[in-house]
Amino acid sequence: MHSGQAYDFDLFEAHAGDQAQQEESQQDNVIDMPNDTDTGKVHKKVRLHRHPLRMAAMCIGLTLMSAVMASFVYGQVQLSELTVQISEADSSLSEQQSLYTQLQMRSDAKHSLASVESAATKQLGMAKVDTSRMETVQMNNSDKVQVLQKTGEDFLSRIWERICELLS
Repeated sequence: MHSGQAYDFDLFEAHAGDQAQQEESQQDNVIDMPNDTDTGKVHKKVRLHRHPLRMAAMCIGLTLMSAVMASFVYGQVQLSELTVQISEADSSLSEQQSLYTQLQMRSDAKHSLASVESAATKQLGMAKVDTSRMETVQMNNSDKVQVLQKTGEDFLSRIWERICELLS
């Protein structure tokens, strides 16, 4: 890490002639700035007041940007709430479909033909129909049906027909 370079420390020490030169240069470094009211010009370094229209435009822009961000956040919250509601409705639907299937199977088991037939024979004492139990009944052929025709039209039927004609 040590190098073989030698330093001349005399270069870093201040000499008597150099001190006088430094004092002169320090006095020359001070510059008097002109007064703004005297020249009528504004110095470049002086900060100008902001224009009121720019400030209003920036305020409106920031307000609009914050409103857009707030509406985006509100939309995301609504979306997450709706997603939760949809998942709850889906789970409820699947439960109801399962219950419906279960009740349908119970109903089919209770109302099957075999169960109805066994209940009819055991509880009600019914039996299947056979030809020995059938009795035939004959009707008298002299019964006739007679339809009467209208001979004249009454007042109300004529009014009703007129109303029907006007509406059609």
